[in-house]
Amino acid sequence: EKGGITHHPLSPTWPAELLTTVTFEEREGKTTVTIEWTPINAAAEELKTFDEGRDSMKQGWSGTLDQLALYLSNG
Repeated sequence: EKGGITHHPLSPTWPAELLTTVTFEEREGKTTVTIEWTPINAAAEELKTFDEGRDSMKQGWSGTLDQLALYLSNG
């Protein structure tokens, strides 16, 4: 209730608002996960920062999903 929107503490030009859509789809007996991450209400400089950070985001999401796969395989 008392929360608010703030900027990333280490990247002041990172977009303050992002829409994240995660889709799970079965394909040939396996689950395909698609992640769409879109800045909303972002200024031009924030969009530029977001676009420049795509490789880092891809590494972050991949690492997280790798950890999830490992957890599920040990379950």
